[in-house]
Amino acid sequence: MKSQLVKKAFIVSLSFIILVISAGSSLANRVSASPSIQADTKQTLKVMYQNKSFFDVNQFKQQFPNVEIKEVGWDGKSDLKDFISKQSPDVIMLNTLDYKQLSKQNQLADLGQFIKRDHYDTASIYPGLLDALKVNGKLGGLTPIFETQSIFYNADLFKKYNVPLPKDGMTWEEILKLAAKFPTGGTKNTRIWGLQYPLDKYTYLINDIADAEGLARYNPNTLKATINTASWKKVYRTAITAIKSNAIEGSNVGGKSYSEDPFIMGRAAMKIDSSSIEYLRRVTADKKAIANYKPFTVKIAAGPADPKDRTTTRSLILFSIMAIPANSANQDLAWDFIKFYNGVDYAKFMSEQPLLYSLTRMDYSKEYNGINLGAFYKLKPNLETSRYLQPQGSPFNQIVYSNVLNREVKQVISNKKTLDKALVTIQTEVQKSLDDAVKKQKK
Repeated sequence: MKSQLVKKAFIVSLSFIILVISAGSSLANRVSASPSIQADTKQTLKVMYQNKSFFDVNQFKQQFPNVEIKEVGWDGKSDLKDFISKQSPDVIMLNTLDYKQLSKQNQLADLGQFIKRDHYDTASIYPGLLDALKVNGKLGGLTPIFETQSIFYNADLFKKYNVPLPKDGMTWEEILKLAAKFPTGGTKNTRIWGLQYPLDKYTYLINDIADAEGLARYNPNTLKATINTASWKKVYRTAITAIKSNAIEGSNVGGKSYSEDPFIMGRAAMKIDSSSIEYLRRVTADKKAIANYKPFTVKIAAGPADPKDRTTTRSLILFSIMAIPANSANQDLAWDFIKFYNGVDYAKFMSEQPLLYSLTRMDYSKEYNGINLGAFYKLKPNLETSRYLQPQGSPFNQIVYSNVLNREVKQVISNKKTLDKALVTIQTEVQKSLDDAVKKQKK
């Protein structure tokens, strides 16, 4: 579930720190020094970050001991362009929204020139990622890790109940219809479920379906809510139909024990989760530690896909895109830093660690405990929309939206209200929230 991906960012970043700190000199021994870094010359590299958890340079320091790293923390509140202008960092670590904005404003150096000059190998990088990161034909940044959604499935249950296997590029609507093909009889604790997916908040499912299609909740230019539309109505109808089908096991198992996860216990045919090794570790955990566990065949399909283009996914999360400000006077050294953390040797080293995320370098992320990870890389990433990356000062109130959505959908599911009337109410209350926020900002 995409909402869980963001919550996992802290865990992922903490893992990143632990791995980098504990690395020692093993990676440093593999990587030859860059020609632009002089062995006997002290140099300073200024690196800007927003989240300290994603910033640890111990491995780089071990490889290049004569390079002093000066850290610059950005609070995420002050104007980013002004902050960069005043602090003059050489490397900046950005989320997708800030990266796109700075790229469109020609504030980032084109890494393509360095890649071409150094014959830097990009052949093993996640297909489509470099194109997705290009703005106006220029590549402004690279990132070594990512997460997206994937369809984990129990191949044995599909065979047992003679249900067609999930395919790469399936849409949310197709996945939910496939889940409904499984039997719904039996008690809650013994029956089989077509899909395990948290329903403690209906917002999760509706948002994920909408995100896969790139639907916006409001227009940032007009500040008008855009929920009561034909496209949104279809999303709501799809989610409500699936919920009513009784094919979804809706408990939120995040952070709970293995035995409380219906998919791990072999009682759910599918689970939509992030493409991280962390979940696969849960699925393939020490079976002796799980009571009543019965092994099953785990496979992965690529999806959910954008129904407008089944070769793409909008669920990709890039934790930290490394870029160089266009006016940096230290671009060669900055490129060495980015090249180091996005290189083949670093990916090989990280593949030997207990990863909580996926590597953008595919050569060292092909399988885990015999499970093929190719599905993680089959859909091309689309970075154009993300409800989690709102511009600074965005008037959209996610809490208001979530509360009214859950209340109104509950009314529709219990047949106390029609979907049309519910959408009118959601549109009205979200618009009022937007208007109130704008008035408050003006004051």
